[in-house]
This record gives sequence, structure tokens and C-alpha cells, in this order.
Amino acid sequence: MLNIPRVALYARFSSDNQRTESIDAQIRAMKKYCQHEHWQVVATYVDEAKSATTDKRPQFQQMIADSAKGTFDIVLVHKLDRFSRNRYDSAIYKKRLKKNQVRLCSVLERIDDNSPESILMESLLDGLNEYYSKNLSRETRKGLTENALQGKSTGGCPPVGFDFDKNNHLVINEHEAEAIRAIFEMYANGYGYTDILNYLHENGYKTKRGTPFLKTSLVTILANEKYAGVYVYNQAVPRKLKNPAYKGKKKPEEEIIRVPGACPAIISHELYEKVQKRRQHNRDRSGSFYSKELYLVSGKVICGICGRVYQGNLRYSSKSHTRFAAYRCETHRAQCGNKEMNKDYLDAYIIELLGQKVFNKRAMKKHIAALNRYIMQYNDEYDENYTAMKAELDELTGGLENITAAIEKGIITDSIIERAEALETRRNALVAELTGMHQYNALTYEDYEYLIDDFRSIPHNSEKYRSLIQQFILRITVYPYRMETTLNLGFGITDDLTETVEIRRGDLYAKFKEGKNV
Repeated sequence: MLNIPRVALYARFSSDNQRTESIDAQIRAMKKYCQHEHWQVVATYVDEAKSATTDKRPQFQQMIADSAKGTFDIVLVHKLDRFSRNRYDSAIYKKRLKKNQVRLCSVLERIDDNSPESILMESLLDGLNEYYSKNLSRETRKGLTENALQGKSTGGCPPVGFDFDKNNHLVINEHEAEAIRAIFEMYANGYGYTDILNYLHENGYKTKRGTPFLKTSLVTILANEKYAGVYVYNQAVPRKLKNPAYKGKKKPEEEIIRVPGACPAIISHELYEKVQKRRQHNRDRSGSFYSKELYLVSGKVICGICGRVYQGNLRYSSKSHTRFAAYRCETHRAQCGNKEMNKDYLDAYIIELLGQKVFNKRAMKKHIAALNRYIMQYNDEYDENYTAMKAELDELTGGLENITAAIEKGIITDSIIERAEALETRRNALVAELTGMHQYNALTYEDYEYLIDDFRSIPHNSEKYRSLIQQFILRITVYPYRMETTLNLGFGITDDLTETVEIRRGDLYAKFKEGKNV
């Protein structure tokens, strides 16, 4: 009986700069090769716009899994770099194929499994492929650095107050720049965040995404040197899987690129420096204050009646000089009348609650499992969403090209200009969203085990401990007779995984008033 080898074809192109024709050419060459060798093609796996330096390739992973089913004897690629450009991954996946009695073959690189020369040649090809990949990454970083030195975009959405021109240089958006100048001038003149936010909301100013400004928006804006005309690049440490440990981290000063005058200034250098001095003064003062009284969940406690944020309040009895610290709604007397919360009781309750719900081995493993289910669902939807958004982006780009061609022919009307502006706005939003999209690897308990040790070992009266605690608190909503604590269990990857725990105010006070658990 004639034994015809069964073949699975694998094709891939790795970036948006390559085209789908690349896939068609690979498959055509592989099928022709199979005809010549009298092999039977039984399956085809294709990954579009996927890099071979990582294993985030759904069709590739499916092919590796299917190799264990005995449905094919050979995996055929056009070139070995379609399989992997990383020697470690290449070795791992080749070993899995070999275990499943499946050979890896290449149309352009004829390598058998037996001769010493073939083993040497395969190692050389893997090394060259990995060199090509890493060199390409280095050249890409070099290009982005050059863009930064010229004041051009290095990706993402421009900050509020700026747009990109056709050459990807930052240009001032005058309407948004009004809000930026107001923020810096009000802060420099002693106004607090609440006053600035009220002014922005009353005058209808919005962020780039069309949402109201928040305190976090102001903090980011006030620290941004671009508004003083200094282009800054390569400042932030890349956040791995949005891991909270990387949040807000900056690279060493010698690695940061600063180019004065590379972008237009919205405010003067003097105003920027005045703001930085006040910010530093406030940090020094708050550090001095918190060394005496640290509010672990400040900013997370919300009034269930009026929706305002509870503020820390410290006072002493005039007679006994007894200290009393509380979280208090800023309008509790004038408007809503909601009761304040004893700071010591609430902080102690939150620490105990997190110890039960998050910072122990059993709970942590449970949450990691839930997060991995979320990641799996997200990754399943990623390709579909990416493809749909990329198709829309291509359509928008084509529409803008048609409008540009019409304008070049002298066809200019108000409706054409309005249409172009609408298409450009949507296009910029899509580019920003596509830039921020990425898939996730599955997590393990070991990735986050260190958090349990930190919870137990970091001093409770430190800023580091407060930062750790607040990562897992979405909000604490206080009502007159009860309190709801909503835990954020997405570990910095998503805010969709939460759990809400309720306790009566009387039960909270009864639990902690004797000081047993404080």
C-alpha cells in the first residue's frame, strides 16, 4: 500500500508593511513543492500580522496542538523564519513536533534530520533568523529615536493641546491649548485640583477622548515638558502585562531623550518651572504630613449620597488632647449630611478584608485562574476586533485619499472639508486604539506570589504599603448605615473583574472599637 505523507502548511507575514499577497505566494510555493514531492496537503494554518519572535500566534498554536492528533506527518513552511526567529522557541516547538512524530520541512532550505551537516546548517539558519529579528528591532528603535530628535511622532495619540500635521510633527490645537494654559496658570496661582476641574467642566473642555478631565489627567499634564516646548521620548519603562509594579516607573536620566524646541510651546518655560516648584513643595509637605497620619484608602472612599470623595480629617480634643482621625465627605454638613468614618477602623477593616480576599495563596490562585479565563476570551476576540478596526482604518484612509485627490483638482466645498475633518478625527482615534491593542500571555501564581510577601512585610504606615493596598481597591462607597467595598481583582490588566463586599457601619465599629484588630 502506498504511504503518502500528509502535510500541514504554515504561512505567516509579520507586519502591516507586508501584504496578504505574501501569504498567497507562500501557500502557492508550498503547494507546488508538495505536488513535486507527491505529498498530500491536509491542513493549512495562516497567521496574519504576527511576529515569529513570540508565540502569540493563534493558528501556529493550533497547529502545534493538532500535531498530537496524528492528522499530519509534516509541517511545511516556505522558509524556516516563518516558523520561528527565536532559537529557544524554535527548539521547544521542534521538540514537540518530533515527540508527535511530525517533521518540519522548508521549501527553500532543504534540511534532512540525519546528517551532521544538516544539524549544523539548521542551527546556523536559526541563529541568522534570530539575528535578523533582533537587528530589525534595533533598527526600529533607532528610527523612533531619530523621529524623536526631529520632533516627530513616535506612535500613539498626541497629548491634549496638540495635533499631528501631515509630516507627523506636533502642532498646537488652539481650543485644547486654552485648557492647558488655564490648568498651568491656575495651578501656579495656588488653585487646587478641584477648582481647576470645576473650571474645565464649566467651560466644556474635554480630553482627547472626549471625556471630562480627572485629577489623574491634571497630574499627567502638569508634568509634561512638551507643553514648554521640550520633546521627551524614551522616558517610561514598558509596562509588562500592565503589571502594577511597572506603573509610573521611569528610565535612568541618561536614557531619556529631551529635545528643547523640537515642538511648539503652549506655555512659557518660566510658567512650567513655577508649576514644578509648587508640585515639589506640595510633595514635600504631604510627605511631612503623612509621616504623622497616613490615610491608606484616601481617594477611594466615595459618599453614597452626594458622590463626592471623602477627605482625611485629623483633629484633637481641646480638653483631653485625644487624637481622632476620620474620612469625611467634604460636603457632609452643608449638603448631604452623610456620616464620617473612623479612619483607624476603616483602614484596619480594609487590611483584614484584603488579607482574606486577595493576599493569601488560595485566593490568589483563584483570581489568577479567573484572570486567565478573561485573557483567553480577550485573545479570542482580539483578532476579530483588530481585523475589523484595520479594515475600517483602510477604508478611512482610502476616503481621505479620494478627498485629497478632489481638492488637488480644485473641488473644494464646505461639505468636503467637514467630511475630511470627520474622517481624520475617526482615523486618529482608530490609530491610537490600534497602537494600544495587544494580546496577553497566560499568567501563573508565581508571577504575583511576591505580592503576598509584600502585604505581610511592608510597614503599614508607609506610602509603599498604601500604594499596594490601593491597587486592589476600586472604590469604597459609604452610606449612612452601611458600606460597600468593591475590590479590583484584575491585577492591573482589566477593571472588569471585581467583587463587592458589604458591611453595616454598626458591625464595623463593634468589630474594631475595642482595638483588638487595629
